Amino acid sequence: MKRNIIHIFLVIIVFLLPSSCFVFEEMPLNVDGNITIALCFVVPSQLDSAQTYPVEGMTVEIYTGDYNIPILSGTTDEAGVVTFEHLPYARYTVEAYALIQVSEFEEAEVVGAKTINLTADSLGMSTVFSDTLIMQQSSKGLKINEIYTCGPPNNIFYFYDQFFELYNGKSETVYLDGMIFLRLGTTPLFADTLSVTYIYQFPGTPLTGREYPVEPGQFVVLAGKAFDHNTIGPIAGKTVDLSKADWEFFNYMEPAAYDNPNVPNLTTNNGRVSQASKVDFLVGLNGDGLALCDGTDYDQSDGIAISTVIDAVEYSANPDKIKEVPFILDASWAGVGLQRYSGQSLERIRPGFDTNNSAVDFVIIPAPTPGYHHGQ
Repeated sequence: MKRNIIHIFLVIIVFLLPSSCFVFEEMPLNVDGNITIALCFVVPSQLDSAQTYPVEGMTVEIYTGDYNIPILSGTTDEAGVVTFEHLPYARYTVEAYALIQVSEFEEAEVVGAKTINLTADSLGMSTVFSDTLIMQQSSKGLKINEIYTCGPPNNIFYFYDQFFELYNGKSETVYLDGMIFLRLGTTPLFADTLSVTYIYQFPGTPLTGREYPVEPGQFVVLAGKAFDHNTIGPIAGKTVDLSKADWEFFNYMEPAAYDNPNVPNLTTNNGRVSQASKVDFLVGLNGDGLALCDGTDYDQSDGIAISTVIDAVEYSANPDKIKEVPFILDASWAGVGLQRYSGQSLERIRPGFDTNNSAVDFVIIPAPTPGYHHGQ
């Protein structure tokens, strides 16, 4: 009861903050512009990466959150080109997926994705935008599949409904035993260890433990607070129910920390020395770095060995940010255009799809999808 009272009290305090402190971006009321987007999709040759081939007959989807425009789809022609006409100036996300034959007996999953910000200034006198997208092949494994951090639409600064989703893209079972989930700091260039803000850890023994399986094709939801956030009046119907999450981040060093008894816990580094002993697992609303590591190195005082990283993702709404996660782990970052308190989420273009380039791998989706994929 004490925990619930404290939780409600904090929400009431936030609710009483002056509304003048909040600034929200409004969706444009009038459509501006009449432009054409022409995109060519190609795949590199298996023998010579400098040579490419067009992808014919592939469905391409394009959408924007700037207007209430439905998702548009088209099909590539024999030259790998698809065209979308009569579009307004806006920021668009493009997604395309295909299975290609890489040998007589093997197919490969490839994806092309891009965010395009089209304005009168960027196009100048032209009304046509054209580009070539090189399709990327995915690597398989346990991946950070969705990142929901920006908070629901609200004016009380509520973002405690954060969650992270894992996905097993391998054909065999993997085990979470002893793995660690990290909020990253800025790692120096060419370092062999990751700078860490704090660490939470799954129970069990790293590498050899077999208590916490993740089956092929399974989603795993890690909740910051594992309860139905729709029970909070100002955000009811705008957020997520995390009461049935698979795992919950629990700070046992905080007496008032919420703990769902029906959801197993990731804890603050299993009692080892960690800055996380004094903080909940909360990350930046529209910019941060995350990593999932095997847990064989858990001492954050000298950094976490990059060799233990299973997956790492950097995200930021800022297209001009300074890179914080090493390029060897993530060549770019996801989330350009992600808005605070919008209910938007970041999810891989396909479940578990990973090219180690989050700008390609992730797209912004209008609402979070804990435990399933936005294309399902």
